[in-house]
Amino acid sequence: MSIPNYQGFMNVVLEVYAESGDVLKRTDIIDIVANKMNLSEEEKKQTIKSGEQVVSSRIYWAAYYMFRAGLLERIQRGAYKITEIGLQAYKSGEKIDDSYLMRYKSFSDFIETSHTNVKQQNQVVNQPQPTCENIDPEEMLENAINDLNAVLEDDILSNLKKVDPKHFERIVVDVMEAMDYGVGSVTQYVADGGIDGIIDEDELGLSKIYLQAKRYVDNKVNEKEMRNFVGALATHNVKKGVFITTSDFAPKAVNAADNAHGYTIALINGTKLASLMRKYGLGAKLKKNYDIKEFDASYFDIV
Repeated sequence: MSIPNYQGFMNVVLEVYAESGDVLKRTDIIDIVANKMNLSEEEKKQTIKSGEQVVSSRIYWAAYYMFRAGLLERIQRGAYKITEIGLQAYKSGEKIDDSYLMRYKSFSDFIETSHTNVKQQNQVVNQPQPTCENIDPEEMLENAINDLNAVLEDDILSNLKKVDPKHFERIVVDVMEAMDYGVGSVTQYVADGGIDGIIDEDELGLSKIYLQAKRYVDNKVNEKEMRNFVGALATHNVKKGVFITTSDFAPKAVNAADNAHGYTIALINGTKLASLMRKYGLGAKLKKNYDIKEFDASYFDIV
């Protein structure tokens, strides 16, 4: 028999976590899942182009998607534990696949983000992930890239929330430099005037951008914090500012930034920050390049 796709692994993977009730890594469950699914030794050894085992890869995606739905809790990268929601799903005996996971808002939001292009083409909101039967290979490739990017950005953001605050300030400056806004520096803790970083847009430092960095896990940047930032810009007679956080901005904070007349203030939340870091290769490195060509009809045009 052929090895099922990642959705075909979901019930068995969840069963293994339910029976254990403990934190398990992917490497801990590969053999258990393979044996429960009666996979042959030959099937266990099959690899994808990168050299990774097919079974290992599909277990990874099965676990990750169930994590996005809330059936599993991620304790650390690649290590999960079943949740109460997961136990309920396991006990229900229902077939677990992408369609089932779409019941959970956290998963439907994830799909909506990673498959924006396909959803716009279909003009359907909160529908299951497109399958091989109803999309073409190029869309499949686009979806796969979006999924991989979403996983990477999720890992980046999770780790940003754990770094030392001073290290986070350095990261914020690195992001601005990578985006080619100028040369940056991190301010000192003492008497920094509420400014965490400074970007010199020109060699002489005649034009500056001031940075504020808040490494929050859950709390949103509030109106008072935004007004304090605007006040710090005014004190230093700087007209441009960027406020960056690993969480998000409260609506009143956004309004305070928008209404800061005479100042240009850009807001970068955790989701946007992780996306920028992926794009500019900060906390992310190239894994593999794929060379995809298209037919060139002009080559065959003979006059």
